Amino acid sequence: MFKNYFKILWRNFRRNRAFTIINISGLTLGITCSLIMFLIVKEELSYNRYHKNIDSLYRVGHIDYVDGNEYPGGGSPLPMLEAVREQIVGLANATLISHEGYGLISVTDKSGEVKYYEESPDVVYVEPNFFEMFDWELLEGAVEESFKSPNTVAISKELADKYFPEESAVGKTVRLNKSKDLLVTAVLENARNNSDFPFGFFISMETKKADEPFTEWGSISSNNVIFLQLEEATTAEDVEAQFPDFVEKNWNNMTKDERKFVLSDFSNYHFDDRFNTFGGGSSKQFLWTYSAIGLFLIITACFNFINMSTAMAVKRAKEVGMRKVLGSSRKQLVLRFLGETFMITFISLLLSIGLTERLLPLVVNDFFELEIKLSLLTDGLLVGYLLGVLVLVSLLAGLYPAFVLSSAKPISALKGALDAKGGNMFMRRFLVVFQFFLCQVLIFGTIVAVRQMNFFTTVDMGYEKEHVMFFNMAESELDKQKLWKARVQDIPGVKSVSVASHPPFSGAIMGTNGYYYTSDTSRTEINVHFKRVDEAYADTYGLRLIAGDWVSKSDTINQFVVNETFLAKAGVKNPQDAIGQTANVWGNKYPIVGVVENFHSTTLSEAIEPMMLFSDAVRNQTIGLKINGARTKEIVSELEEIWYDMHEEYEFDYDFIDAQIKEFYQTEEKMSQSLTVFAGISIFIGCLGLYGLVAFMANQKAKEIGIRKVLGASVTSLVSNFSLEFLKLVLVAFIFAAPLAYFGMNSWLQEYKYSISIGPLIFVSSIVMSIIIAILTTGLRSLKAATANPITSLRDE
Repeated sequence: MFKNYFKILWRNFRRNRAFTIINISGLTLGITCSLIMFLIVKEELSYNRYHKNIDSLYRVGHIDYVDGNEYPGGGSPLPMLEAVREQIVGLANATLISHEGYGLISVTDKSGEVKYYEESPDVVYVEPNFFEMFDWELLEGAVEESFKSPNTVAISKELADKYFPEESAVGKTVRLNKSKDLLVTAVLENARNNSDFPFGFFISMETKKADEPFTEWGSISSNNVIFLQLEEATTAEDVEAQFPDFVEKNWNNMTKDERKFVLSDFSNYHFDDRFNTFGGGSSKQFLWTYSAIGLFLIITACFNFINMSTAMAVKRAKEVGMRKVLGSSRKQLVLRFLGETFMITFISLLLSIGLTERLLPLVVNDFFELEIKLSLLTDGLLVGYLLGVLVLVSLLAGLYPAFVLSSAKPISALKGALDAKGGNMFMRRFLVVFQFFLCQVLIFGTIVAVRQMNFFTTVDMGYEKEHVMFFNMAESELDKQKLWKARVQDIPGVKSVSVASHPPFSGAIMGTNGYYYTSDTSRTEINVHFKRVDEAYADTYGLRLIAGDWVSKSDTINQFVVNETFLAKAGVKNPQDAIGQTANVWGNKYPIVGVVENFHSTTLSEAIEPMMLFSDAVRNQTIGLKINGARTKEIVSELEEIWYDMHEEYEFDYDFIDAQIKEFYQTEEKMSQSLTVFAGISIFIGCLGLYGLVAFMANQKAKEIGIRKVLGASVTSLVSNFSLEFLKLVLVAFIFAAPLAYFGMNSWLQEYKYSISIGPLIFVSSIVMSIIIAILTTGLRSLKAATANPITSLRDE
């Protein structure tokens, strides 16, 4: 019996090749997209899940309240760990991680040659109990006792093999930043792909304590993070309730209303966008977006299959009638047609697996910066997902066509016709409307995302973005700063050179409390961001002064330049009125000499904060250059020559302002590109479904079209009438899609303080694109039906 089924199945596939290819293509695309989205979501949700204590681990974060605004931060002051251990009850363990990030490691090989290695972001200081709270396999040596002493280090297997090939690293000595010798006491497993701890060079915290006192409560760096492990009977709320008194006790000048400490569960560490992570993190919003897209595409593919199958029903009417006359029951026919759907789905699934396996290393992993592997033999969840897709798609795509075909009356079927019931026609139209509903949601979202990305790259940031490059000095002592500036100024094509702490736009946000004096005794406290600059900073980066002058040449703080937001917080309306007034930061009380136009120092998701700029050369580390774009290649070459002349052991790395800004919007750029790709796939699958409905209606209305032509109807009128019906379906889909798409994309835009507005043009563009797609899809098939010889359709009447 099964042999007979397979033979008939193969004959049907060969007889209706176009139908089979279209259905397999649609399902393959839908399942492939769905499978890739499943793998991405599964990989992202697996981050940090391998730690056995994950459900009891929490990160300590804080929220500062200033002028009615909330400023979340993930860092903690260095002395806070000991205070937490002594004053907070309900803790099973507590540890501090101090992420150094970059380090220059020097190793002396057997021949006595010193080799240098730049490691980033591997370098981190940890407590001995770090390895108790977090799972990190020890491969060789020990850490518990050795990490109670300074100048000890544990390194990853990758670094051990690099520093000491073909020999044990334990007991060897490495040097950090050309100044500190560290004894290797252990070799650990490499950081896992699904970890937010990209560490490989673990230095004992005692080493850091020996270099700097852990006594400063006023300094908070996001690189210093405290993690707590709660006792089984303790909840996060129990610990958070103890923090208000903790703040008042340890911060003498701060009340519990100004700073609130919160616990963020480690299971959500990868997705908590309030605080930075060591590994970059992700957004659950994007995961749900990708999940929804994967689900939409597979549903669209199923609906396309239904439309195509019902369109082919007329061709198979005589087969159904003959089988019923020969004794086939409806149940047998349903199972036969479901079997055909199952085989098409199975073939599509196999093609999807093969396509996904090729796309993962070629496109997906690089694009999403993941390392996903398709492990069918070892990944039970993946196998379960594929089996679920096979069964559900077979049922969803096959049940309705199977019941439609099996319900045909033998007499009608043998005449080559099926009943075109109103309910059936409504269902087919509903499927097309739903397909175009999904298409238009994606089209609308794509248009908004692309326009917002264009806004990111074209908006006036308040400084020049093109032909401005910068790099960090390897060694930034004052004499090295002056030497660098002197040598760089002599390079042809360099228009201006500045030495500062950071460029105007950077990932480093430095904040403190500043003061604006309205008199000798009256002052306004302002929470400010600050940048250390030099006299050439404004010219190099193109900042625009609106009052006063820029800071003069100096190595120490003696003047201030402030931005417009600073004046707004100080209550000063006329920038000229601020010139000559006094400001204060860290006890340095000096005059304001200039006011600079507001500029974006962070992404457009953040409001422009009050800014103070001043000279303080001892902490400068970044050299910025305004250059002649036509000589970029030559300038970079000469910079490299100077670099290796001064720092032969370091690698030269540089960036451009416009490239850095674009890099900060990588997540949004990926979402925009993803939406574009998936919208194209959805449109393609939707067009297949629309083509199926056109084909079905052409078959059903063949005699009507023939009669109209005999009575004198023109081809143009027939095509117009035919296409008009489908345009109505597209408009109905738009009526439902537009509000949903607007709500979703407007919610996304609300995350940015500066964004585009969704105006009528976006709605018009979306519907026009949909109409053009529908006309192109229906036009050819409608034209074929309208130009057919009426004798063919009327000869049996």
